[in-house]
Amino acid sequence: MLLDTYLTSYDEDLTGDVYIDPLGVLVIWSAYGQEIFQNKVNSISNDVRNYTLNLLNHAVIKSLIDDESVVLKLALINAIGDKRSLQFKQACLIYLENIFTYSVSNPNVPEEVDSTGVLGSSKARKKWDEEAEDPIIYFSDKEKSGRHRYHLLVRQLGLGVSGRYKTPFSQIGFFEGQYNYHSPSGGKIWAEVDKLLKSSKLMKKVFEQARAHLIWLIENYTRKSQMPPAVYFSEIPTELKVAFQKALPNSQIAGKETRDFWLRVTQLNEGAAGALLKELEIYADSEIKFLDYVGLFTKAEKEHVLSDKEKRKLTDIQVLEPLLGELDLLFQLACHRKKHSIKDVVDNWGKLNRNSSTLPNLVNRVNETIGLKEVVSGTALTRLNQLVITASQSDIEQQIRELLEYHAKVMRVRGQQPWVEVVSKNFIKVHARTTKLPEKDDRPINSWVNNYYIPQFLNLVQGFRGVVE
Repeated sequence: MLLDTYLTSYDEDLTGDVYIDPLGVLVIWSAYGQEIFQNKVNSISNDVRNYTLNLLNHAVIKSLIDDESVVLKLALINAIGDKRSLQFKQACLIYLENIFTYSVSNPNVPEEVDSTGVLGSSKARKKWDEEAEDPIIYFSDKEKSGRHRYHLLVRQLGLGVSGRYKTPFSQIGFFEGQYNYHSPSGGKIWAEVDKLLKSSKLMKKVFEQARAHLIWLIENYTRKSQMPPAVYFSEIPTELKVAFQKALPNSQIAGKETRDFWLRVTQLNEGAAGALLKELEIYADSEIKFLDYVGLFTKAEKEHVLSDKEKRKLTDIQVLEPLLGELDLLFQLACHRKKHSIKDVVDNWGKLNRNSSTLPNLVNRVNETIGLKEVVSGTALTRLNQLVITASQSDIEQQIRELLEYHAKVMRVRGQQPWVEVVSKNFIKVHARTTKLPEKDDRPINSWVNNYYIPQFLNLVQGFRGVVE
């Protein structure tokens, strides 16, 4: 299965990974990818089991908030906050996430339960060993007190399931801001959740057991010390643990059970995303192991009925990516040897059937595509414009110089040294690891190097299909 590890919702002002993005194009291509997926699929939010776990957890918390008969004890309110507070919601989310993780990661799970892809599963197994096969689960929104950690994951609020899936859930409309479930548009979405719980015995069982357990915890909440309530895994009702194991044993079971629901609420079966979905399902049914991005986008655009707006989302990428791919190749050639000349880069460029016109011709297509640059703004737009200027130079040597200067500017913004630079009029020095010189067959003209979240979407599609890769 195609997977990779790029950061999501990239913001150059917050972070920059100097090891994977030397030209700073992630902020560009991710914007075009999210035009298609609307932040509902990304590099850290692409697993249907985690999507569904997060949904069930939020559904339970919303039900407690809406149920006036569920009243928090004063001790709990003083320790965390009332049941509408962010702190209470976060404590519930982390607590339920950790119960699930231990339920599918302990040594006694049924054979069909697969902990692959479960956040914190390796740490849960370690805890299981350290704590005499009966780990402790804490109910607290706080990460730790002194050296004592309450959460299974470090920074779990951001890196756990609820944190990683917060953006997609907000985009879909399950909540606004700090888990406000009662937004003006939320009623329709939560009505769909009710339908899911009524139609799926597996999902309904998890919901009912998790809700009952949280109510028990609330009713029996005591805090006689600074430590939050601690529940041994053995004290968690067997019915809840078994419900998690049966409903969410792997992404395939979760996907088959919830496919129609997720497609309705995400609308990923509509427009450009829907065209790609259909093509990826055809690909998944074939015996072909190599995913042809050019063919995928071409077929999605030409073989499906799309509005002009949705078609443009596909054509913009088909115009943009060849330029980004060729710039990536030119940079790779510049990093081929520790010390070499600009002429060496030019010669290798020629051996790959490129010349001074290769980049300008691709720039012309970008400039001629009306509205293409309207997708990006801020840092992404600035960088795209700089790369267009670089690629517009009529002389290949000048293209190389300007590309390396552009790279140096990107790295300086990050507070890092450039990987490669022109050290005299005609010579280049590489400060990082050198790159392999590709063969002509490895990089035909117009090759794609950026993924636009297609591998992540494929992962989600495989889950929907109930297919193990």
